[in-house]
Amino acid sequence: MALPDPSNDTSSGLDPDADQRRVLAQAALALLERAHRRRDHEPIVAPTPPALIETMLRPPGETPAALPELFERLQTAASSGWNNAHAGDLAFIPSGGLYSGAIAALLASGLHAFTGSADEVPALVALEESVLRWLARLFGLPEGAEGLLLSGGSAANQTAIVCARERRYDPLRSRVYLSQHAHHSLRKALHLSGIAPGCIRSVPTDADWRVDTQALKTQIEADVADGALPWLIVGVAGSTDCGAVDNLEALAALAAQHQAWFHVDAAYGGLFMLTERGRRRLHGIERADSITVDPHKGLMLPYGVGALLVRERGALAGAHRGSAPYLRDVPQVPGLPHYFERGPELTRPFRGLLVWLPLQLHGVAAFRAALDRALDLAADAAERLRVLPGIELLQTPPLSITVFRARAGDAATEALRAALNASGRLHVSSTVLGGATWLRLAFLNPRSGPAEVDAVLRIVANAT
Repeated sequence: MALPDPSNDTSSGLDPDADQRRVLAQAALALLERAHRRRDHEPIVAPTPPALIETMLRPPGETPAALPELFERLQTAASSGWNNAHAGDLAFIPSGGLYSGAIAALLASGLHAFTGSADEVPALVALEESVLRWLARLFGLPEGAEGLLLSGGSAANQTAIVCARERRYDPLRSRVYLSQHAHHSLRKALHLSGIAPGCIRSVPTDADWRVDTQALKTQIEADVADGALPWLIVGVAGSTDCGAVDNLEALAALAAQHQAWFHVDAAYGGLFMLTERGRRRLHGIERADSITVDPHKGLMLPYGVGALLVRERGALAGAHRGSAPYLRDVPQVPGLPHYFERGPELTRPFRGLLVWLPLQLHGVAAFRAALDRALDLAADAAERLRVLPGIELLQTPPLSITVFRARAGDAATEALRAALNASGRLHVSSTVLGGATWLRLAFLNPRSGPAEVDAVLRIVANAT
């Protein structure tokens, strides 16, 4: 296929006709199909030759590249490195990268709808708003709660902090409290929001790696006695290290007592609210002032879809005030928001479709079943590892992350990680808890199943 020649086309070569669009779309879908077939039938990590990196660093040419060569180069690049949608990818927090999500992303881009304001395509803004209202109901937030789809948990956490900053924040007296094991994006967000390091209190965790509520009470009391103002309390609903869930009910009560903003980082763990076990373990999250949750984790969607939910109507707009004369003609649409008034982005992608289409295509029950299965896999892996000689289990998994180590120490634990990753069919990652190295098995990819648990147990048993 050749795209239009700019030398004889009034569109300057940028607007292919229907036949050319069809060929280009078919080539793109064929590439996607090869990528999805690769996920479970090739090694989880493929080497990336330095020459390939050099090839991909080449700048574009003045003349069009041949489509077959161009896509072959892209396919080669995508087939190297870490195959992070493989069933054996148990490292970090996996993302399933659902094919329906990929099609939704293609459509969202191809429809080219501007959803920063409600007036241009109101029905598509209504679609996105339906996703946010569904999430708010899922978390038990009151009618009138509002939200925003962002690029992920990091952006959502920072947006929540900016909202909290609008309430009673005093740069000299205000204090923020969060667990030692809270996600690093929170400390980054506090820095970017202008919160001085001296205002931040890092609270130790208890034996279950949850924030120690007694230590938190003691710290708050000391700060109040010193004239400080408890301003923000952060709870974690599924830590990245081990899936720990803070005592959200106790944190909510402390926040209410001191009129502090209560934010819950549920980027990883929040969507377990779809399951009965998840709802029990996240009890108290319904009392939050704001909640971060990542559909690109719990709903296994392509990267770039995070959400922030806020209890108080108008809090997002109040924290993101700003306008310009050229926006004077943008009309309000009854019942629908201008998302540019709720967050930092004016121009933004149409993220709502990436959540809406997979939910509509598969139904909510399919996602509930996948999340229940992830909980089952983590529990099964934990019980089987617990009885292996030479293996120490951190705890019964609070959610879908199983954490273990070799009793012989850090070097033996690192050797276990190397053995698992050398299999070519598994990828696990490590963390440090209590000064020791631990290995993590994070189950969230819907392709992961009992075969991956069996493979882990076989390698660990043979290596210890």
